[in-house]
Amino acid sequence: MGINNAHYYGWEGELHSPWWATLAIVRVALLQVFRRKSYWLVIGLGVFQFLMYWIIIYVLTQARLPADAQRDMYEWFGFTPKAEAGEEIGYIRFMQQQSVVVMILLAFSGSLLVGTDFRNRSLPFYLSRRVDRRHYIVGKLLAISVIISLLTTLPALLLFIEFGMFTPSTGYWAEHWDVVPSVLAYGLAFCVVLSIPLVTISAYLQRMAPIAITWSTIFVMLGRLGSYLRDATDNDDWKLIDPWLDIRLLGKLCFGTFSDDYEYWRALKATALLATICVICLVALTRRVRAVDIVE
Repeated sequence: MGINNAHYYGWEGELHSPWWATLAIVRVALLQVFRRKSYWLVIGLGVFQFLMYWIIIYVLTQARLPADAQRDMYEWFGFTPKAEAGEEIGYIRFMQQQSVVVMILLAFSGSLLVGTDFRNRSLPFYLSRRVDRRHYIVGKLLAISVIISLLTTLPALLLFIEFGMFTPSTGYWAEHWDVVPSVLAYGLAFCVVLSIPLVTISAYLQRMAPIAITWSTIFVMLGRLGSYLRDATDNDDWKLIDPWLDIRLLGKLCFGTFSDDYEYWRALKATALLATICVICLVALTRRVRAVDIVE
């Protein structure tokens, strides 16, 4: 069949920047995740947890309880909307609990979003276009970051809006306006700390089972190993090899809530450790993508 009969025609418009391709990579990756019915079971757990917080906050704000009784109820529930000095505000705990769902979802979606590109040799197809390696890496990191934000940052902001909306006045929003940048900063930290290692692990291991096992080992076994080493050496710094603890301390740094100076310095150490791991993973990911042959 002649090319004229196939209705092929040249592009006569203005070419956009290749960075626009990252948005297409994000869109395709989100469609891949949300089209899988099995993934909606995990997403449903996150939505259920958010709805539970929403309902309980609504009930407690509408109940005419004395201030002390209401505060005790919030503490018992685990969501403290107004943290006193040294206390942990409830948004940290909520986002930390949501991150458990995120971990499970990422453990099973790493192969789908990144591993298949290497296993099925789709990456040379991406890179044979105007899309560069950096566009591909940024697109995948953004896609995973959007998934993380939908389950952590966005629900936390909605809870903040809800609490101020159902209290008698808007004074809560004005008094605790710093919650919004703190939630955004903690959400950004989640995106950076989780997306870079996941894309790197998925690029090397490619298949779902090795990725899920490695991902689970990092976030489960390292915590127990850190506790054993801490007991054996009597050095608290060994507990910082636990990613869960490091992310929680990073959250305290974003919200600026510390029980004492010791916890503040531990948060700085945890942040430095996470930053080092992300840099190492980013270098390894760049080397892995550079190793792919491109057909121009």
